[in-house]
Amino acid sequence: MKLSREAMGAAWAGMRYPVVNRLFTFACFSTPPPLGSVVSFIWHGGALWCTFEIVSGRRRFSTDRYMLLSAILLYTYVAAGLLSFLLNDPRWESAHTLIPLATLFFFPFSYSIWSISHKDDLTSAAALASMTASYGALALALVQHFILGMRVEGGAGNALVFATVTCMIGSVSLAGALMLTTRWQIPMAGGYLAAVLAVLLSGSRSVWLVMAVVSLAILLVGYRQLRTLLKGRLIKTVAAIAVIATLSSGVLLSRVESLSANWAEMAENGEYDSSLGLRLALWKVGADRFLERPLLGNGPHHTRQLIENGLADDFDLSARFTHFHNGFLTLLVETGLIGGGAVIMLFLLVAWVAIRTLATSREETARFGAIVLLIFFLNYTLGGSFNLILGHDIIDTMFMIFLIAGLFLARGTSMLEGKIAEVETEDQAQKRDVHGNASKPIPRVASPTNIPTMTRLPAAR
Repeated sequence: MKLSREAMGAAWAGMRYPVVNRLFTFACFSTPPPLGSVVSFIWHGGALWCTFEIVSGRRRFSTDRYMLLSAILLYTYVAAGLLSFLLNDPRWESAHTLIPLATLFFFPFSYSIWSISHKDDLTSAAALASMTASYGALALALVQHFILGMRVEGGAGNALVFATVTCMIGSVSLAGALMLTTRWQIPMAGGYLAAVLAVLLSGSRSVWLVMAVVSLAILLVGYRQLRTLLKGRLIKTVAAIAVIATLSSGVLLSRVESLSANWAEMAENGEYDSSLGLRLALWKVGADRFLERPLLGNGPHHTRQLIENGLADDFDLSARFTHFHNGFLTLLVETGLIGGGAVIMLFLLVAWVAIRTLATSREETARFGAIVLLIFFLNYTLGGSFNLILGHDIIDTMFMIFLIAGLFLARGTSMLEGKIAEVETEDQAQKRDVHGNASKPIPRVASPTNIPTMTRLPAAR
């Protein structure tokens, strides 16, 4: 028996989202390194639409447990930021410092609509987009470094931000090469190597460390697949590594020499007016300001002034910074133990979900999602210890993209499947054939899209 017109309409409305969400996923993972803040416009535009869909009642709110726990922790941080602003000499001209909090507010709404998808479609889109973005990042890096003679900053306009997002995207490309059964494995592995070279050319030393740790973690998880991938390709791999070392050797040597000189100058002369010295001075200032107001912090609108005054008073330095070059310190100074503690708890939750999924699941998309969460965790905890965790539009947007995609793929429930099942159940209860047999379920329809689909290969015996 055919479904009723209303049921068919509801089912078709649900089927449109897999196409949109697959394209949206591809856009979110492919744009950060080469196009910078474009990813922020894409994701926030989508998040506004998702919020409208949920608030208007057109779509259902997801009840996934880990999404709800994450939303509670994020909203705790948002509430702490707002309250800290109001309790610490609020001024209208400083209200713009609260704008980044809006990004976190959209989290559960974006997750709910994004989950109206087939998980394997999102996995394919994320992996292929990351591969594409990695090659794009390298192309920009080569032009900016060797032709324009500038420090590599990609499309972000900031070397550190470019290196951070390229590290994250390149790591996803590596995860796709090792975790997914696809004919795109070799190009994805090449995308990872391209991302490594782009990160090295950026000269961002802290991200070098992050990428090394993240890469090691992914290789440990996928070491069996790595042996298969390298079989018969060892010479080509060694040659690729040699090319990367040659092209990046100049940047590596200059940045290491600079770090050594900074350390010697600070240790011998007590001079903090250097990259390393300023960072240590910022940490000292940040720790002191946190201890002064440990519960709710000083408010996000006072950070610049606190840094400027602290450097001048404690180190006789004149410098301006927007953060303490330590994301945890920045969170604690701005929102205290309540806000900063909520974000720390979120990281612990993400780490637990990733480790538990990798330990208990053999399902390909779930393990890929767990790797995405692992990349998220290591990047924002290790990298955030030297740089930012929250507070920059691209960094905040990537925070949302990786958290949503990782949680959904690893432990989430597809809202698409639930919607179709609900429609079928209602119709089958009303429409049965003369023999009392329920009508056949709706077959899954292939989604038209111009994104190449990863061809699944039979698993190796």
